[in-house]
Amino acid sequence: MSHLDVERIARGEERMAGAEARRARLGTLLDRRQHMGYAKQILSGFGKLEGRRRRTKLFVDSVVCAYCCGTGVDPKYGDGSRCPVCGATGTVMVTPPVVTCLKCSGSGREGGDLSCLVCRGIGVVSVREDAGPCLKCGGTGEDGIFYCTPCKGQGIV
Repeated sequence: MSHLDVERIARGEERMAGAEARRARLGTLLDRRQHMGYAKQILSGFGKLEGRRRRTKLFVDSVVCAYCCGTGVDPKYGDGSRCPVCGATGTVMVTPPVVTCLKCSGSGREGGDLSCLVCRGIGVVSVREDAGPCLKCGGTGEDGIFYCTPCKGQGIV
């Protein structure tokens, strides 16, 4: 056996050792992913993991009417009618701080032309200054079949 053959065998063993090390690292990574999957499965029992977004409090005295988009005209009946939410002014006075309505996503409408029952068509709801995510629903506003009772479906208390 020549000196070159010995070097080739040594390099082959190094390659095999490197491949085994890579497989071991990959196995460890896969084990971590499996453990994370298990953790996510456990945590999902406490509410949604995806879809939670931070709700920003706005400190404003008036907002543009979400139902008529600030036009002052009832979108259901056309130009000759007044918006039932803002009374044809295009803006609505609110008590600060306010957050976007979770039920209608700030559109002021539910089911097409109906005004949202939670925010009354304004698109925002007033909250306390020290308000935070609801502990019962985790900020989703959903609890079982109906909306979460403590936060009235808003996800913030």
